[in-house]
Formats: sequence, structure tokens, C-alpha cells
Amino acid sequence: MPPFLFVLLLDAALGQLALQPAPFFEAVNVTSSRLDVPRADPTVTVTVLTAAELMTSGAVTLDDALKMIPGFTLFRRTSSRVSNPTAQGVTLRGLGGTGASRSLVLADGVPLNDAFGGWVYWDKVPQVAIDRVEVLRGSGSDLYGADAVGGVVQILTWQPDRLAARALVEGGGMETGRVSLFGGARAEGWSYTAGGEWFTTSGYVNVARIQDPGIAPRGSIDTRLGSKHRSGLASLGYQMRSGWRVSAGGHVFTDNRLNGTPAVINDTASRQGTGEIAGGLGKGLVSVRVFRGTQGYDQTFSAVSADRTSEDLNRRQRVPTRVLGTAAQWVAAIGRHALLVGTEAKYIKGETREAQISAGRVLATLNNGGTQEMRSLFVQDTFHVSDRLTAVAGIHADRWQTRSHNTSYNKALGSFNPRASLAYRLTAGVSLRGSAYKGFRPPTLNELYRGFRAGNTQTNPNEALAPERLTGGEGGVLATRGRLSARVTGFWNVLDDVITNVTLSTTGQLITKQRANADTMRTAGVEFETSVRLPASFSAAFSSALIDARFKGETSLRDNRVPQVPAYNLGLNLRYSRDAWNASGQLRVTGAQFEDDLNVFRLRRATVLDLFGSRSVTSRVSAFVAVENVLDSEYDVGRTPILTTGLPRAARAGVQIALR
Repeated sequence: MPPFLFVLLLDAALGQLALQPAPFFEAVNVTSSRLDVPRADPTVTVTVLTAAELMTSGAVTLDDALKMIPGFTLFRRTSSRVSNPTAQGVTLRGLGGTGASRSLVLADGVPLNDAFGGWVYWDKVPQVAIDRVEVLRGSGSDLYGADAVGGVVQILTWQPDRLAARALVEGGGMETGRVSLFGGARAEGWSYTAGGEWFTTSGYVNVARIQDPGIAPRGSIDTRLGSKHRSGLASLGYQMRSGWRVSAGGHVFTDNRLNGTPAVINDTASRQGTGEIAGGLGKGLVSVRVFRGTQGYDQTFSAVSADRTSEDLNRRQRVPTRVLGTAAQWVAAIGRHALLVGTEAKYIKGETREAQISAGRVLATLNNGGTQEMRSLFVQDTFHVSDRLTAVAGIHADRWQTRSHNTSYNKALGSFNPRASLAYRLTAGVSLRGSAYKGFRPPTLNELYRGFRAGNTQTNPNEALAPERLTGGEGGVLATRGRLSARVTGFWNVLDDVITNVTLSTTGQLITKQRANADTMRTAGVEFETSVRLPASFSAAFSSALIDARFKGETSLRDNRVPQVPAYNLGLNLRYSRDAWNASGQLRVTGAQFEDDLNVFRLRRATVLDLFGSRSVTSRVSAFVAVENVLDSEYDVGRTPILTTGLPRAARAGVQIALR
């Protein structure tokens, strides 16, 4: 009999708990249904990483650990530890090409994507606060709206059911150090959590010593990429005897980064508050959530001399942003149907305050920005036709409007994003699934109003950008037999009016680009995932994605590969756990990709191996050692056209503490 995980489904109408089997890959998740009640939608592709897996992997940062997921990459292969935040956009299934994410990242249901630019601050949630991470691949626009055309990544924090705490203290090479704390309790209807994290690293020099012909190698102006961040969060909730619950939480975050030359830095400071009320209404459950946040982002830019021995500060930016969001949903079980109805609204106000500088003097100041409003309604019906067949149908109706602060530009439009899916259990160990869907992503305020410079490449904004629209589908098979589970998924997506950075001109000193709608992007590929529990306390998992992402339609870029999307990625995860010992190794291979839309600057294949080992000192304390990039591979992360490289070998050691 194949092994199964049991998923708890809440029958809101009858108030009963029912146990249903789910395949090995379909661990308990809430992201596939937007519900706080754990359930699995068998028609979607979801991968779950648990806290135990994250805490026993060699990677320091969450985004590096997620690179084991098929098709998951960040812009320019960068790590959030040292990269500019604006380069931390998420690509899933080849839907990438710019720093803005085409995938939605959530922390306990609240967007983690930057409201102004769409990039992600992966360090906002303390490492030990994470209970699990759920990655939904394939458009989630039918449930999550405009930001989820590529998929959804949700970070869910630990909610202790009694007095408990976790701590992580570590340090290592590159003057890296971290203290991460989180704890909470539940008693007499009250629940509370609190935590925080402090992290610092001096980083490394990322400009390669050897450059392409005609480009100067690393010079005296090139310094280390370094970063520091501080985060703190707290929540308080109360469960009433009537079954209703109320909760409130707050989060603060600061981030300071050195960007590789003395004059170029960026700083971020954000504050956010959330509130939620939930309980029984009619024959179902209703929840209402509101969140509000403010953020300030500061960035400087410089022009570096051709021999890389000096630089001139030429631009200083300040980007203040405010965001307000609300969401409400109601779910009920009606016979064989699970009905979900909801509404969302979000308001964003942001601007770029820029000072242009020459020889230390301010020549001009610019202030560009605007507002965005999004309102939506959505409905989903999950119909358990029989014990073998499940059908899901849903639609998300959006209305988007943006206004400029500086011009008369005012644009509004609507979008309907449906999804239809089927899952059929062929035998006890084999299931088939298929989906067809549409999606929608409007340009961010960053794409509309903020320019930037990376190396010798200047990218300008474009107020006239139109939204992107997605049409796609997927199909696959999931099989389990004994200790082995395997999943194969094929997908096809067409993104019309795709927003990318289009090259306008090239000189020996400067490449000028502008954000533009480049007609159509087509991505097609296949994902493989296999997991096996081996004898003697070993387990192994293999994942892979083969992706062909190209520009199509009436464009000069036709048939060019989409920049920042590798042709393939492979991941091999080996684990050992017995008595007091734990060990793991993660091997990642990322195929070649292009930096630019013209396919001139190629980033070569990258191979990275991370190792981790720990031993329990007591029942509550374990000591560990981890090494990233064990082979000290030098791999490309960017060509602007200056070649920059990824993290060299880095070792660290520390202790993990769990108090219950």
C-alpha cells in the first residue's frame, strides 16, 4: 500500500473533521485554497518545504534554499544576502526577464512583494519563525489576482500551541553573523508570538578578475558587497467562546547594503501592521483582513571610470511608499462542493525623488510617481465529483487604475482571469491532472516611474506601459509506489504585451534601455520531481525543469531567448537523519542564460554544492556546521557588460535551540 499523508478538511457546514489521503508530494498546504484551514487541491502543483528542511540545509537565506524548487530563480541568479533588493524578483516557469516579480510572495497571507517595485525582501521574516514555505507553480491569478501570474510563494510562520521558543545563533566567513529568535504561547483563549533577527555580513567582491576583451578587470574602486538587516515582529490573538477569533500584528524591518563601490549604497526601512477577524457565518467560515505599511527606500548611483580606479556620484534616489490592503472571504462546504467567495482591494502611493549630481553639486531634482488602485472579486468551486474525480473552477475579476502625480496620465481597465482544472485518480498510486487558466499583471510604479543604472547599463522608466496578460495550461501525472514518489508536469504559457527592458542604443561607455511592452513571450517546458526514502535513515530528492522561453509576435526580439531565464535547472537533495546526527547536501545546476534582450551577454552554466551537518548536544540544543559552494565554483551572476560572479566558498557554524 503506497504511503499517504492525511489532510484535514474542515466541513464548515457540518462542523466535522474528515480524513482524506493525499499523495506524498501533496503535504498539508493552505496556499492552494487561500484558507487558514489546511487542505490540498489535487489539481495544482504545490511543493512544501518544512522548517526542519530549511534549518538543516546549507543555504543561509530562504531564497537560496528555494532554488531547489524546479524553475525557481531570481533575477541575475543573485542571493538576497548581498544583492541589490531591486534584483530579487522571482521567476517561476520561465516567466521572468526583469527585476519585478511575476509571482506573488506572501507571509501569512500578506504580500511580501515590494508595493512600489514588486521585488522581494526575503529577510523580513526571521529564519526560526518559519514553519513552512509553500510554492504553487502555475498561474494563481484566479485566486490571488494580478501579482500571481507565475505562481505563489507563501511563508507561513510557526504558531505554538503552548509556551515554546526557538533560537538560532551562527557565525562564519566573510564576517557573517546571525541571531534569530522566535517564540509564543496559547492559553485561555489568548495566543501571542514575538521574534526578531539580526544579521550582518561583509560579503565579497563580485566583479570578476578576468573580463571580456575591451572591458577593464576588477580595479581599486571595486569593494565588497555587504549587508545588514534587523527585523522584529509580534502578534496577539484571542479566540472567543463563540468560535470567532481576532488578531493583530506588527512588523518592523531595516536593511542596509553596500553595492560594490564606495559611493553606491541602498537602505530600506519599513513598518507594517495587520488585523484579522474570522468566525462562522451562515453555513460557512468568514475572514476579514486588513494591512497597512509604509516604506522608505534610498539608493545612490555612480559612474565608474573605464579603468575601474575611480567613480563619480551622479544620482541619489529616495523612494517613499504607502500601501493599504483589505481582503474578505467566505467558504462553505455544500454537499460535494467547497465554495469560496471573496473580495480584495489595494491602494499604493509611491514616488521617486531623484537628485542628479555632478562634481558633488546637485544639478537638478526630479519627482516622479503616482498611485495604483486594485479592486477585485473572486469565486472558486471545488467539486468532488466522485472518489476518483475532482473538478475545480474559479474566476478572478480585477479592476486596475493608475494615476500620475506629474502628468495627466490616468489609465483604468478590467480583467477576468478564469481557471478550470481536473484531477483523476487512475489507481491507488497514480493520479492525472490538468489545468487551463488566464492571468493579468499591471506594470508596477517602479516600471512606470523609476530609472536605474547597473554597471554601464542605464534603464529608463515608461509611463505608457500596458498590463501583461497570460494564457496558459499544464498537465501532469503523480505516482507513488512504496518508498518512491514522482511527479511530471508539462506547461505552456503565452504572456501578451510582456514588459521587458528593451535596448535602445549601445556605445563604448553606455548601454541605454527602456522598459517597454515587447509583444509576446512564450514559455513551454516540463518539470520533474522524485523523492525516495532509502534504507538506513537516508532520503533523496531530485528536481529538474527544462524551459524554453522566447519572445514571439511582431517584435524585433522575435525568437530571442527571454533574458534571465535559464534553459534548465537541476537539484539533488540528499539527507541523513539518525539518533543525534543530521546531515544534508544540496547540489544545484543552473543552465546558461542571457543577461539582455538582444542575447549578446551570456551567463554560463552554474554549479553549486552546499553541505550541512549537525549533532544534538542535549534534547533541546544542537550544534551544526555548514559550507556553501563547497567546490568554490566561480559562476556568473551578471554582465552589464561587466562580469560579476556569485558567492565563493563560505563556511559557518552555530547552535539551534528549541524550548517546549
